[in-house]
Amino acid sequence: MKRRKFIHRLLAAGAVILTGAARQANKVMPRRFTWAAKYHKYPGGFRAPDDIFGQGKWSG
Repeated sequence: MKRRKFIHRLLAAGAVILTGAARQANKVMPRRFTWAAKYHKYPGGFRAPDDIFGQGKWSG
């Protein structure tokens, strides 16, 4: 292996390592925290406690 080919392979391997490190760093960085907007009315009906095992409207 000639010096030029060795340097090219070394640079390619370094680029792959840096790309992987950058992707891992993006996953580790904390996301910006946002409070959820308060909803004043419950968006659905309430079910009786004895009916919790019955199939619902949207259960497929």
